[in-house]
Amino acid sequence: MIGSVDLVIVLLLLIAGGAVLASWYLARSWPRVVVAAWAAACFLVPIWVGVQAGLYFSVLTAVTLVALAAWSVTSLTVTTVDVIVLGFAMLVLAAFLFGGSTWGHVLIVFLGWLVPYAWGRAVMDRVDPGWLYSCIALAATVAGLVGIIEFLTGFNPFVQIAMPNAAWRTWHELQPRAEFLRVEGAFGHSIAYGSALAIGSVFVIAARWRIWQRVACLAIIVVAVVLSFSRIALLGLALALLLSVLLLGRWTPTSMRIAVGLVIAGAAALTAPMLIEVFTAAGEEAGHSAEYRSDLVRLFGEMRLLGIASTWTVLPSGETYYGSFQSIDSELVLTGLRFGVLPLLALVGGILLLLVAVLRGRGTPAAIALVAQLPALATVALITQYGYLVWFIAGLAVSSAARDRPERMPLPNREAMPVALVEHERSGMR
Repeated sequence: MIGSVDLVIVLLLLIAGGAVLASWYLARSWPRVVVAAWAAACFLVPIWVGVQAGLYFSVLTAVTLVALAAWSVTSLTVTTVDVIVLGFAMLVLAAFLFGGSTWGHVLIVFLGWLVPYAWGRAVMDRVDPGWLYSCIALAATVAGLVGIIEFLTGFNPFVQIAMPNAAWRTWHELQPRAEFLRVEGAFGHSIAYGSALAIGSVFVIAARWRIWQRVACLAIIVVAVVLSFSRIALLGLALALLLSVLLLGRWTPTSMRIAVGLVIAGAAALTAPMLIEVFTAAGEEAGHSAEYRSDLVRLFGEMRLLGIASTWTVLPSGETYYGSFQSIDSELVLTGLRFGVLPLLALVGGILLLLVAVLRGRGTPAAIALVAQLPALATVALITQYGYLVWFIAGLAVSSAARDRPERMPLPNREAMPVALVEHERSGMR
């Protein structure tokens, strides 16, 4: 005889199955709705909101997996970066099987890194790149506006969503800097929040909106990043805007790039006094943070060729250490400590290919957004949704490299151009 508890479990499983089936149908029928839901989940839903079903699935992971399961990709071409990413994944598995890396670390890579990478590779097969860029830009702008409201009111609604999991316990506390609370939105940390908005700023510039709309949204993002009081996020934002001005000529008119330059100059003039005052008041804290990151360099000597570092220890309380370091604020260092030098080299190889492509003028908005985050990868771990977003943008950069080639971009006012000029442009694009 089925007990009442068993009956409740069965009913919950049926409801969950129905929800998954409905989501799968929605993903197949309305891809734009799914992409919009994904962007909202990334920028506006904390990583600690999810369900424990053997493994922990955040809302963001669940939306991505349903979309990937529902979509059939027909135009995917395997690239050199894909091969590198696959090689990295195989090395991570080898590190687990033969080098003592933990299953939890492997799950971070496969669920938190490779799933969003696959999503970034697949998404352009079902939605128009211009619409996708606008969707990301809008989500980032809304997150920026929410952050400004958070600063003005001193209230963060996301940390009030208490969940019985380790993610909420780790990320729900707000951080002060000087006499201010650092804005962090739904990202659980001000650095993750500011860096994610810095990524979004590139898509605001590339969005198919009127110039005044893009400038207004960009101003919101700049203010929000400033209010995160994160030096790494501010550096990422500055690099993103500068690279966009220099390298996004195929996606944005000259007038927009001039407007971005004015936004940069205006933001620097208006916020510099406040930032100097805040960082000066928090000088000891900021100084210790910078000194700590420089000390991480010596951990390279503790890495194994494959597998977790021999200095990794777990205390009875559950706290983990690499030597004397409990927290590793560098994704590159942390990857080497968890999986070994060989997986780290594979990851660095993919980054170098991306950097070379951008420096040679072949960077798309996604590639430029990712290159602007390279300083953060060296000084920040891929925490909360920020890591998910970085790997999604990496997949998007690979996909958009083939789709956004100059010869595939429409020529402005082509019908009104003289035939000789059109033929000249064609010959120059070959």
